[in-house]
Amino acid sequence: MSFPKPGFLILGSAIAIALMTSCAPPEPEGGSESASAASSALTAQERLAACNQDPRVIAGLVSAEVCAGADIFFRETFDGNGRKCGSCHPVENNYTIDVPFITALGEDNPLDPLFVAEYDPNLAELETDELRTLGVIRENVDGFEDLDNKFTVRAVSHIFSMAATIDPDPADGTADPPVHRTGWSGDGAPGDGSLRSFLTGAITQHFPKDLSRQPGVSFRLPTEEELDLTLAFQMSVGRTNELDLQQVNLFDPLANDGRQAFLDPQRGRCNVCHENAGARHQDSGLNRNLDTGTRGATVSNTLGVFDGGFGGKGLAQPNIDVLGIGFPNGYGDGTFNTPSLIESVDTAPFFHHNAFGLDIEGAMSFYTFPAFFPVSPAGQELEARFGTPIAFTGDDITKMGRFLRVLNAAFNLDIAKQRLLASQTLVNQFHDTRADVQLRLMELAEVEIDDALEVLITLPDPSVQLHPLSQGHLQLAKGEIAAGLTASTWSQRQNRISNAISRVTSARDQFGANINFQLGQGTLMY
Repeated sequence: MSFPKPGFLILGSAIAIALMTSCAPPEPEGGSESASAASSALTAQERLAACNQDPRVIAGLVSAEVCAGADIFFRETFDGNGRKCGSCHPVENNYTIDVPFITALGEDNPLDPLFVAEYDPNLAELETDELRTLGVIRENVDGFEDLDNKFTVRAVSHIFSMAATIDPDPADGTADPPVHRTGWSGDGAPGDGSLRSFLTGAITQHFPKDLSRQPGVSFRLPTEEELDLTLAFQMSVGRTNELDLQQVNLFDPLANDGRQAFLDPQRGRCNVCHENAGARHQDSGLNRNLDTGTRGATVSNTLGVFDGGFGGKGLAQPNIDVLGIGFPNGYGDGTFNTPSLIESVDTAPFFHHNAFGLDIEGAMSFYTFPAFFPVSPAGQELEARFGTPIAFTGDDITKMGRFLRVLNAAFNLDIAKQRLLASQTLVNQFHDTRADVQLRLMELAEVEIDDALEVLITLPDPSVQLHPLSQGHLQLAKGEIAAGLTASTWSQRQNRISNAISRVTSARDQFGANINFQLGQGTLMY
């Protein structure tokens, strides 16, 4: 995808330079080194000053703090190997990476910093081959003292909706719960384990120029202000509220029956651990670490140490038999934190190791496997609570899959509409000034429409269609966006954006009632 070229306001020279490096659309990967260097040279205050000139901030759509935090997230290298937070959390791929994205990126730019381990001898052990083949990255969550043996590989978590998902549940029985359940088990952040501290852990793990990982040599650590700003951005991405599934009504009868199965403790009983299809436990309203048995599904036979989940820091030797083969082969207590399901369908593959296929229905089927019940503590707890193990049928899996697909598509379309409405506000207020921002928001709105279409179309049984009328409206919305992107005047662009919003609204209205998401400002940044 080509990026629109920025058309900048004529400002004071310092602000103009800051705007070009801080709030402009990102350079294509492998682009200008000088732009990257200039971005890295900006202080937090310079970023805030530049963001005060960003049309989204001027129009009141985004705060300067969220804008500056996004600039750090997507552009700052911290004097490391060229990677940025956005290298593994790209906005155009649901803030995560998967094999199709990695393959396309590698074909387009094999020297992208994501692949630095392949071309920098000093970093040959920074990643494993599974980055390319399985979309997982190397993690030393239990410490850097034995790089050759004490590591695992994990999928990249998306950053959607963390404001509604990461508060930890002290009742989960894990030792010393962190401030936040970040990553896949709550062990991705150093110190207090907070999302604010996660940036420091990510820089240390993924950004170094060499594996000594010496601050000031291998990378620079973020300042306190950079930590605050990056936190503000991350907490504003995606939804900030929970649904009430008891009040939701889906207009597709099979999907609505799937909603009822999801809630029913004698059918799906999913709502216990994923209350309202989020990441909070029904008992506490907080995010709970659980041992569900998923750790036994490995992503590779080449790794000597497997993923034991949370709690492995400070251990000198493996303490847990991750695979059930008779001897300790991992570090941790076997638990992983509960992910939200609303955003799950189009962020496949699933779980911390990208296992169980590309369809949400395949992921749900895991809970009928013996690895969940009778083997796992989580499966045993549900059996003790309700008197019977989970035994939902394939028909229930199909229906619950439709239910989750509708929720995910609704989320996609709300983000698409948020971006289109923001673009509409900007074209109304600024006409062709900084039209690059309007165009990029339109492009990213189309990305979400494409995601919604994929979620609705890629059913296990394609003969039973899901909201075909909505699919038609969305194709028309894509046509309006395409016409708007090539419009010769701002008024033509304005008209096309308005038409696209109408089409998206019509598609979304077909899904149901009371599917009400409150979205943060962060999805307007890139």
